[in-house]
This record gives sequence, C-alpha cells and structure tokens, in this order.
Amino acid sequence: MALKEILPFWLAKKLKGAYQKLSGLALRGQNYYCPYCNNSFRKLRPGGIDLPVIYEKQIIGAGYRLNDVCPRCNSLDRDRLIYLYLTLKTNIMTAPLKVFHVAPEGCIRAMLSVLPNITYEAGMKYHQGFYYDKNTTILDISKLEFEDDTFDVIICNHVLEHIEGDLKAIGELYRVLKPGGWAILQVPVSRVLETTFEDPAVRTPEEREKIFGQFDHVRIYGQDYPKRLENRGFIVARHNPYRDKWPAELDRFAINPEEDIFIAYK
Repeated sequence: MALKEILPFWLAKKLKGAYQKLSGLALRGQNYYCPYCNNSFRKLRPGGIDLPVIYEKQIIGAGYRLNDVCPRCNSLDRDRLIYLYLTLKTNIMTAPLKVFHVAPEGCIRAMLSVLPNITYEAGMKYHQGFYYDKNTTILDISKLEFEDDTFDVIICNHVLEHIEGDLKAIGELYRVLKPGGWAILQVPVSRVLETTFEDPAVRTPEEREKIFGQFDHVRIYGQDYPKRLENRGFIVARHNPYRDKWPAELDRFAINPEEDIFIAYK
C-alpha cells in the first residue's frame, strides 16, 4: 500500500523526501549526472516495466531500463533528454517566452517555473488519487480554454499516448501555439509499426497493458507519428543527440540513445 494511502499527505511527502536523500547518498559516484538536481551517481535506479508487447513492437521510450530514474529527484531518461534539448538547442533559459507545460514533470517544472524570463503555465487532466500543485490548472488538452496564439513554447512529454482524442488534442496544441512557436511533443514510438495502432474496443487497464504496453495507454504510435502532427498543421523536425552529435557527454546523462526528440513548429 502506498504511503499516501495510510499517512497524511504532508508526512508521506516528508518521509519520501528523506528516503530519496538517503538513496541518493548511497548511490553517489561519477558515472552518471542528473542536471536537474546537479548530482552525480555511480548508477541510477531502473525504471519501466517488462511486457511482451513492448519487445514485440520494439517501442522506443517504453520498457524496463537500467539507469533510468535519478535517485535524488526522480528525473527520467526522457526528462534529461528534454533538458539537453532546451539548454543546448534553444534560448529558453534567457528569452522572454510564454511556456505551456502539459502534465508537468516535477524536475522540468522546478527548472522552468523559477526562470525570471519565463511566463509559465502548467496544466493537466484530473485523475483521482493524484496530488496537484496549487499552480497547476486542471484541463483537457482536447478542449483548451486558452486563446489562439497564446504560447511561444509547449512541452508535452509522453502525454498524447494517454489521450483518446489525440488528433483533436494535437489540433488544440497547434491552435494555442503562436506562429513561429515550437513544441516538444514526445511519445513512445514503435520501430516496426509503419502505422499507429489503435483499437477503441480495448478499454480495461488489463487489456491496455497487454495490447498497448501500459495500463493507461490507448495506442501504439508508429513511424507515421510525424505525419499525424503535420496533418494538424505542424512542421516537424526529428532529432537524436547521438546521431546529431550534440556537444555533451551524452552517456553521463543516461538518456536513451534510440529515443528521438520531436519538435513541432507553427
């Protein structure tokens, strides 16, 4: 049973923080580096789950991974990929930008929300049992209430695979992005599926885990993922830090060498 189910929220959070601090100290070393908490470790914690469909469909960005989770701040390999893109390839750390962060990861939020040049908006859909920061807006990205052309930047990291009406959501993200703006739209992608696989008859968490690779996923994206974005108006660029030789010690960041980053422009 989770701590939050048997203890007051404040106490569960405090105990979890103490455990993470001790865990981080036990794993200190120089093999891996987390840029969010600025700590180095001899190894990171494993993450993800083993399911046959993940290997059968060769889903990049899913599955069990060694050295995935930072033991101090819980950043994942995909979060550290976004850090590298933001800091090496954009001006987000200095330019006056309005940023919309969908289903905000704590580590990315902590970095961006304190930047004085950023006007930061975070939003996510309500899920029973989740705790929300008071500054997080409850919303449905398939029906956003923002005006057209509101944001310079959108970060939507491994969210769309959870959204039943993903094409509508993609259209909404395009609508609220300013002309000339850009969005990070990450999803798990199958290496072997040419076409995205969906089946609305798959409804239960058990079925979704077996068919899609996670209990709350509703599809497996194929190699047509960029085309799905383009069909809603975006111009899509696909990058890979290893293939593109980004100027960083990539292995120390423990990112997934196979995961591309999808940047969608308006």
